[in-house]
Amino acid sequence: MAETQGRDAEQKLVNPVQTNTNAPVEFDLPVEQARRTAFVARFIVLREGKRTKAHRVIEQLAWRQETTAEELYQRFRQAFLDNKDNMMPVDRDLRRAFKHAERQHMVGHFVREYQTRASTSFIASLYDYEKSNILLFGEGEQPRSGGWRLPTELEKEKEEDEGEES
Repeated sequence: MAETQGRDAEQKLVNPVQTNTNAPVEFDLPVEQARRTAFVARFIVLREGKRTKAHRVIEQLAWRQETTAEELYQRFRQAFLDNKDNMMPVDRDLRRAFKHAERQHMVGHFVREYQTRASTSFIASLYDYEKSNILLFGEGEQPRSGGWRLPTELEKEKEEDEGEES
């Protein structure tokens, strides 16, 4: 009994999504894209001052248009687990980013904005983050990220890797 309760508590920590398996699931692509974009954008901000090898893995991720915030939550978390990172701060940041994407007033108000910014890669999300910073702080005044590499560096590295595979 205690073991089951411990596992349930751990599952809530690991997966913040409480689903009712009996309820029919409606998939609204624009809303899912907005939720996913809000999740990734907030995650970038929360982890920008931290450095870990898991960041290098996440920077290279790509996904489908139909990918949900929940799926990215699990993929991002798995990158940190595989890297054997301290999961307490990682889980805190993942939960905070997910809660940001779940806020009903935020998603309802910004669904069109986030949906137009939806991307299918972390590199594209970093470009979006740069654009947002330019709008907020002006050209050349945006804060320097420490945890994420510049998207131009990542694209160059990706092109080099693809050239070696050919």
